[in-house]
This record gives sequence, C-alpha cells and structure tokens, in this order.
Amino acid sequence: LELFVAEGTVTDYVLESYERGYLSFLITMSLIKLQRTDQVTAELNRFYNEEVAATYNHGQDPVNALLQAALWDNLPREGYSSRPFWLWLSKAEQATTELRQFAQVRVKDIDRKAPTPTWHIAAVGRFPALDWTLKFTDSTNGFLLVKPVTPFMTTCADDQSIVVPTHSWFQKIAIRHSHSYHPLVNAKTWIRLPFGLVYGISTVVAGAGIIVSGCTADAGADFKGQLCYLSIRGGTAVMASSGEVVKGTLRPDLRHWEDLPAAIFISSDASKGSSTCRKATETLEVRPLLQSS
Repeated sequence: LELFVAEGTVTDYVLESYERGYLSFLITMSLIKLQRTDQVTAELNRFYNEEVAATYNHGQDPVNALLQAALWDNLPREGYSSRPFWLWLSKAEQATTELRQFAQVRVKDIDRKAPTPTWHIAAVGRFPALDWTLKFTDSTNGFLLVKPVTPFMTTCADDQSIVVPTHSWFQKIAIRHSHSYHPLVNAKTWIRLPFGLVYGISTVVAGAGIIVSGCTADAGADFKGQLCYLSIRGGTAVMASSGEVVKGTLRPDLRHWEDLPAAIFISSDASKGSSTCRKATETLEVRPLLQSS
C-alpha cells in the first residue's frame, strides 16, 4: 500500500537505534532512583547491545556513547570500565572536535589513575520540530531533504563539563529514506514518485472538469452565470490543492519521539559555579536526569 500512499501511513513505528539506546538509559535512571542497583549492570549491557546491533543499526551514536561513559564512571563494577567508551569517543568521526578532545583527556586521566569524577547528567532544551522539502539535485538520500525548524546548539566543552547537541539523533531521521540506511524505504520513495505526480495532475484535471461542467450546465439551464461562478471558484480551489496532494503522497516518515532533549549536559562537582558550558545553558530549560546523592 505504501507504494501508493505516504511512507508510514499503514506501518507501525519501530524505534530508531538511538531511541532504543536512550530508552535503556531512561530505564537505568529509573533503576538508580528505585535503588535497584543489582539490575543496573544488565540494563547498561542492554544499552550497549542496542548501540552495536548491526542487523538494524547504522553505527554507534556519540550522544549515547557519552551517556554510557558517564554512567560507567558513576557506577563502577568489577570487570567493567568506562574507558572503551571514552576511547571510542576520542576517535569517532561522528563526534565533534570538542567532544573528541574532552574524551581524550578522560582516557589520559583513567590511564594515570586520576580520581574519577562523579557526573551530573541533564537534558537541555527540547528536540526541534522537523520540516522537509523536495530536492532532486542529490540522489544520495533520495529526493527528500529533512531539516530541523530551529538549529541545534553547538558543542561546548571545558575542563569539567560538556554540552553535546543531539544532532546525531536528527541525522538518523534525516537519512531514514536513503539507500545506505533503508534500501526498501528508498526504493519505495522512488516508486511512489510517479504516483504522486499523477495524483497531482489528476487533481488539476478534476478541478478543470468542475469548471467546464459547471459552466456548461449554467449555459444550458440559464442560471445567469451563478453556477459557472461557483464552479470556477470550486474548481480553482481543487486545482490549487494539487501541490498539497503531491506533497502528502511523497512526504517522508518523520515519526520519532518528540519529547527528547536538544542536548545532553554532563558536569562534575568541580564545575559548579565555574563552568562556561553551564553559563551557556542558563537561558535554556535544563532538566536533571542524574545527580549525585
């Protein structure tokens, strides 16, 4: 059916990999608040497995990797370490320069056995609304260009804190219809294209038909132009809706969790009052997710 109607119209939504990972993070927060620490390790392992599951994933995510690194710092367990996550972040191409440098410092601190900081984790702002347009000049992501309505904030890092925007989560949505991510979804968008154009042309033809038939009936029944006038107005309105019909058929599947942060802020006790990143978030909504007792 979705060869003829918009993507996602008749299919259930399946969480993206970053959403499954973030769900494990939220469950971990709940277990900590409920003091069920015996189950935290199992949930953190599930968090990692969601990130590296190659069957439905598109690579690890720097935001979720940062959350895992901070949690393993705060919740040390025998046989587990935060170092692999900080090390991956220090080299990840998906991570910003500020995040890589911040992670490199953490790897060095771990290697020289410096005291491990206790991280506070907070959500900053709200994930922006999404918009899309048609773009035929670049076929790598199909003919659909997805963009946030408001821009994401930039990464901010200092010695004891860092703010990382969830732009990488948006990128998973933006490439959902690309051949490299979901080949079937990509194929359906191209197959749906001629149907959308036909629907648009049919709408124009239907509007023209209303005008012609109405004016013809008016002339034959001597309605003194009133029926023709109404037919012209109605037919013109139908013809004008052809663009919306095309867009409604070709629109991408933009379903996602809407109540997500626009950025993640982690900070240590040493950063209180002196953090430049904390000052950068003063005008934004900051919701604590994990605080030290």
